[in-house]
Amino acid sequence: MIDFQSAERQRFEEPASEIGLEPLCAMINNNLRCYDLAMELSTSTIEALPQSYAEQVNFEDTCKGFLEVAKEAVHQTVSVIFEDPGVQELLVKLYHKDWLEGQVTEYLVATFGDYFTDVKMYIEERSFRRFVEACLEETVVVYVDHLLIQKNYIKEETIERMRLDEEVLMDFFREYITVSKVENRVRILSDLRDLASAESPDSFTLVYTNILEHQPNCPPEVVEKIVGLREGIPRKDAKEVVQECKDIYEHSLVDGNPSKTGFVFSKVKCLSASKVSLWRKLT
Repeated sequence: MIDFQSAERQRFEEPASEIGLEPLCAMINNNLRCYDLAMELSTSTIEALPQSYAEQVNFEDTCKGFLEVAKEAVHQTVSVIFEDPGVQELLVKLYHKDWLEGQVTEYLVATFGDYFTDVKMYIEERSFRRFVEACLEETVVVYVDHLLIQKNYIKEETIERMRLDEEVLMDFFREYITVSKVENRVRILSDLRDLASAESPDSFTLVYTNILEHQPNCPPEVVEKIVGLREGIPRKDAKEVVQECKDIYEHSLVDGNPSKTGFVFSKVKCLSASKVSLWRKLT
């Protein structure tokens, strides 16, 4: 069983788009089925053995291994979508002219819909829901990443388009998973929109404090970047906001670390790749 899992994991070394949608869906199904069979084998074996021997038998790690492979296959299936050249063409337009004109998010969810129809035919319902959740999470991560790397100043039309994006994503994903699950994941987009439209230093710090409640590992660099995209904020106010948010973040840490890791900021590429802090530019 361990050899089978190892062979399955080796396949993940290939780009998801080369593995393909159907083989990945088959991996999800096969490993979940293997998990069920391994659990049955575990139960029957332990029941058949004397207690002294049964206590020495450990199927748990092997059984969990099948679930881990299935989980990774779900994420790889999501990667197939995001590696689609058509999807990538849309994503590079985020926060630019076409996006402002409503020619990105609406088209993106239409593409998702086509993929979802295919995937739903290949995998069972419980796996499909996990797949949809993973797709939504990746969408949010990509949107946050592009917001933070784009260079255009945030204007009223930017804020309005961000709000419309949230509606489009909510309307689409709620067709597949519960509204509460969609809201929990889209919430950070709404919070960042509030941050991007904050009108005073107190507003910035209040919104950032709210973000840390559900995304405790949101670094103050996020505020730095968004402040840097705002026109008309005096340098003195900008420095004050950034410093206050740094203090808030420091005070929120538990033993020097965030209390938990949210699904967004550990995956936002520009934060891990960024070497130059806007803080230096402001000082």
